[in-house]
Amino acid sequence: KILPPPQRSVLVRAGQWSEADTLSELGVYGVFLRRGDQVLLNAEAGHLVRTKRADSNEGGVAAGFAVLDSPRLV
Repeated sequence: KILPPPQRSVLVRAGQWSEADTLSELGVYGVFLRRGDQVLLNAEAGHLVRTKRADSNEGGVAAGFAVLDSPRLV
């Protein structure tokens, strides 16, 4: 299990905000398409950042345990 250090964040859900120690997860999606041995497409197709409270063992956005996030590149 990867144990990243938590960071202090502001979470906004349904117009209400709260501050908490959080963990973020970056998912990178790809697409691979082939016909027989011929590779037609092999590319990155998007990303998703999910942030949840550091004390939560769950991680689903739809279940209400995490929020969708936007990366800030520095």
